[in-house]
Amino acid sequence: MIDRLKYSFSSLAPYNASVADTHAGLSRLMQQRGLDALLVNSQDEFVSEYLPRCNDPRYALSAFNGSTGNGVFLSEAVALELGLPQFLLFVDGRYHLQADQQCDPQRVQVQKLALGVPMWKAIADWLIAHSARVNAVGYDALRMSVAQREGMLEATAQTSLTWTSLTGREVDSAIDLPGWKVDRPIFELPESVTGSSVAQNIATLNQRVHARLGEAQPDNVQPGEAQPTTCFLTCVADDISFLLNSRGYHLPNASSHLGFLFVIGEQAVLFLPEGCDECPVELRSYPSLRVVRRDTDELARVLGEFEVQQVCYSAEAVNCALPDAVRRIWPTAAHTDFSPVESMRVGKTPEVLDQFRDAFARSSAAIAETMRWTKSGDGQRRSEYDLARTINDAYGARGAVGLSFTSIAANGANSASAHYSAASAEVDLQEGELVLLDSGAYYESGFATDCTRVVLRKTDPQTRARPWQKEIYTVALKACIKGLVTQFPADTTGAEVDATVRAVCQQHGYDFGHGTGHGVGIHVHESGVRFAPGATYGLVPGAVISVEPGIYLAGKGGVRIENIVIIHPSATQAGKMEFENIVAVGYDWDLIDLDLLDESERDYLRDYERLCAERGTSVTACPLL
Repeated sequence: MIDRLKYSFSSLAPYNASVADTHAGLSRLMQQRGLDALLVNSQDEFVSEYLPRCNDPRYALSAFNGSTGNGVFLSEAVALELGLPQFLLFVDGRYHLQADQQCDPQRVQVQKLALGVPMWKAIADWLIAHSARVNAVGYDALRMSVAQREGMLEATAQTSLTWTSLTGREVDSAIDLPGWKVDRPIFELPESVTGSSVAQNIATLNQRVHARLGEAQPDNVQPGEAQPTTCFLTCVADDISFLLNSRGYHLPNASSHLGFLFVIGEQAVLFLPEGCDECPVELRSYPSLRVVRRDTDELARVLGEFEVQQVCYSAEAVNCALPDAVRRIWPTAAHTDFSPVESMRVGKTPEVLDQFRDAFARSSAAIAETMRWTKSGDGQRRSEYDLARTINDAYGARGAVGLSFTSIAANGANSASAHYSAASAEVDLQEGELVLLDSGAYYESGFATDCTRVVLRKTDPQTRARPWQKEIYTVALKACIKGLVTQFPADTTGAEVDATVRAVCQQHGYDFGHGTGHGVGIHVHESGVRFAPGATYGLVPGAVISVEPGIYLAGKGGVRIENIVIIHPSATQAGKMEFENIVAVGYDWDLIDLDLLDESERDYLRDYERLCAERGTSVTACPLL
């Protein structure tokens, strides 16, 4: 494996699923349970985005290893009757090409979603359209969130579909999925890094929960009476790591740690289920935290000490089985779909923002060095694998402890696959081709970095970019600059920012099948503020987010230019927000068509490249300086 950093999983035994065998095993389970279809998704019981292959049933059933993509597995009889493969894999625009490349069309049919089409809605629509034949549908309750389940039930309410909840890891057993175990310590960060203590985090959590519940008190609660005792729970790793100022690096590409967290007033209980129950816990700053390992009876006893009348959680942030387990402890407690944690962590403290600036300064130096190497070479044959190896070592030389995602190192036509993940020792970095590197790292504080750059491979001084290469690079750059420099009204939504950036590409006849930006935090993809079609979240001061338009030409190559910004109130225009760019990696001027740039864009690039020159992070000489 490429990753040799401190918190890598390079020693992990490889898992390469036999799709034929997993299909046969799951078919037997479905026949035993009388199921026509089974929902298959790409998350674990902690609703994690990135899973190792050995714990990803969707990978085992399809051979597709993208970060996002869910599916419907059909019984043999239904698949035969409908004339379809047994597995229908739904993917968004980032993964259209990758899914085609990784999946056997005899066993997997790729359902390619258009931009802005919600994945679970598309799956529900498929089930509705085929409900005359598909009647009994199952789902893995540990691997499906409450919101996902409720959304599916609501969307299909007018059909005769019947639903079966599988709660005993039956799917994992049927397909012989190895599963995931980790024993890394859970440790804490000092308040000087996070800007807030655990006690402050818990207090703010309780204040917001009680304020929300106070707006919807039942009629029999009179003013001045005590609030119902409330339990807040979550199983999302970055929520837990935020509240406890903790890290653990329990999964590849994540600095957070696994577990279920219960907060009842000032008391907190961290439950470590099987798979992470042997992890040492080194959290000493909050004495009211208790740790329970693996023993669900002990967990029930500890939680049963409290008289809880209300349970709060985000329906998107807990698996279906967890609230059902809690109901057995507090059978009369009401359940409310509410969590303030997302809004608490989206706007970063000044201390956290300083950690981001430091991390991106180090990452920018690593990326610039690597892109110079990528562009001009060292006189040796080099491959995509060598590129991924080089950025890994460059991060490590600057103190990185782990990667925030698997590096995308793509040569030529592979760069047209937005989330290409198969960096190969057999694919050379070829003269005159576009080479894309999308990478990120974690440093001591455990906040993610992320940046994408593209260069023209040019070991021969006579090599010149082709017109189409310069055009898509320059247009994508113009779109990125538009997002970076525009000062938006304070009430602007993420959808409106996306439209502003996307319009630059559209004006030149191009578009891209992904959002313009995602939040960045403890995880490289942080929920909350985002720039994408349909995004209603506003511009939160202190939020960290990407600006990353792209243009991808299948069979030829692609460009994505990604910078990360901090959102601030404008220093010059009242009522507006501006973006502080914290990436300083120069651009490849062999790929920029100066005639496509207007004067304001030239001015911006002149200042930006001057900054990069001062920091030693230029990639090529800027002709504007």
